[in-house]
Amino acid sequence: MAQELAFATPRPEEMTEVAIGMGSAGVTGLAEGVVVKFAPGLGALEPVFTWGTLLGVPLIGAAGSLFTRGMISGVFKGVAAGGAAILGYSLPALVTPFMPAGARQLGGGGGGGVKQLSAGNPLQAPQRAQTQARVGLEF
Repeated sequence: MAQELAFATPRPEEMTEVAIGMGSAGVTGLAEGVVVKFAPGLGALEPVFTWGTLLGVPLIGAAGSLFTRGMISGVFKGVAAGGAAILGYSLPALVTPFMPAGARQLGGGGGGGVKQLSAGNPLQAPQRAQTQARVGLEF
């Protein structure tokens, strides 16, 4: 069956669902971020709290949204979205210790003995641009 695309004023039910989803996503992100931030202070329980929270919250949110209906399903969708956002934000830092030494450099920081040059005096930028200007169309 074909779906049609229509732009219309949202109904109150739709606005309520969006507000509930965004609110629960924000609260979930805040709570999960606090747990992940303070987990290193727990010593040996750090991996359990960190990975358990990062993987468990989105799974609980997805399962809850699939097996419930109504507004509570919207809450669980927000929980899944907030948990997935924190997981996506935290994952690069958590995976870095398990990567090979050569792949640990993040960003384009120019390693390998490359000398980084300074930008120069910003007040002389127009003069440098003028000296490097070339004609774009030549015959």
